[in-house]
Amino acid sequence: MRIVLLVIGVVFFSAWHSHSEAGPSFGEVVSTPAAQGIDYRNAVGDHPTSRALARAIDARLIVRESRQGRPIHVQHCRVSDGGCRARIATLSRLITEASNRAGVDPFLTAGIALRESGLNPLAVSPVGARGVVQLNPKYRGKTVPFVYNERYREECSSRPGACQREVIEAGLGLYEWAVTRCGGDVEKGLAWYNSGRCDKQNGYASSVLRERRRLLRHAKQTDTGIQTVFID
Repeated sequence: MRIVLLVIGVVFFSAWHSHSEAGPSFGEVVSTPAAQGIDYRNAVGDHPTSRALARAIDARLIVRESRQGRPIHVQHCRVSDGGCRARIATLSRLITEASNRAGVDPFLTAGIALRESGLNPLAVSPVGARGVVQLNPKYRGKTVPFVYNERYREECSSRPGACQREVIEAGLGLYEWAVTRCGGDVEKGLAWYNSGRCDKQNGYASSVLRERRRLLRHAKQTDTGIQTVFID
């Protein structure tokens, strides 16, 4: 079964989107529990998709609350300069920008990243794959400095974006190639991304799409004022 590439309405390129991976600044707001105290608009701008994705990832990466009721994110997200939400804002913007250029739904890209690494830039697979979308150093990753250059990777590790633009772009290139190889079928393309075969029976594609749906639910729950049109 073929499914149309998942598209988000009101997604467009904006010159005011910063291309720096420097840590963003945040303003104080009264918001929903998952994003309480943080205004992602100040961090990623007014771009509706980046803002929606940042809030969704924020909610997705919360593992528990402190005794004072403050949300606590996964440990790997708390070690970068500026803390977890600086990393969330930067990765959300990088994912949105790269996805827009590739014509891929940013929430699908984020779903791949969550499935591959838990959105941890420093995750390493048993075969040495690295980055948020886990590029194999013997294949697509061999052209990406973050994957093959240890010193470069160490320099990137504490930055909010952890030099993941190049990783995300390479991963999207591989995903697009896989979808084309698999006859335009997104689910089979996702399966190829995982296993090198156009066989969606391994469950990987369904797990990525499940992550995408989960992020969309978080986006709608955490900021009902966002007017982005989500197409399932």
